[in-house]
Amino acid sequence: MTRPLLTIALVAANVAVYAACLSGGLVPAHPTVGSILTSMFLHDGIVHLVGNMIFLAVFGVIVERSIGHMRLLAIYLAAGIGGALMHILVNPASTNVLVGSSGCIFGIMAVAAVLRPRMLVLVAGFVLLNVWYALAGTGGAVSFGDHLGGFAIGALFVVVARARGSLEAV
Repeated sequence: MTRPLLTIALVAANVAVYAACLSGGLVPAHPTVGSILTSMFLHDGIVHLVGNMIFLAVFGVIVERSIGHMRLLAIYLAAGIGGALMHILVNPASTNVLVGSSGCIFGIMAVAAVLRPRMLVLVAGFVLLNVWYALAGTGGAVSFGDHLGGFAIGALFVVVARARGSLEAV
């Protein structure tokens, strides 16, 4: 069984960035490659950090043990980029900063829901809640575009991996 070393490293990196009080993030009106990448490790307060890291730890371990370190890293980064791009698409003129690894985590959640079908209801509930908040225009500064964009990338990974026969539920 694969040890969840990457999941642990990603949690540690997120905590270290928060502890270092690094700032920045993605401003949709002025996106850069660097701001897209750094936004994947920034959080808006300790509650945001702890919540995201719990989800990353739970879902990351499931995915990493099933498909390995490198594929988990690919999903984390691709879902983070996809989430950031969706955030830019739905808020192109915004000067509000995107922070958090939520897009990355939603991508990992999509894969985990396929690997562990009993988690599908929980994951689907989070996605539907995000769709509801996005359509209702509520939720404050939360970027539902980031969440849903990351989830879409995770779902795309599932479709491609299943077509290749390299992703099976356990």
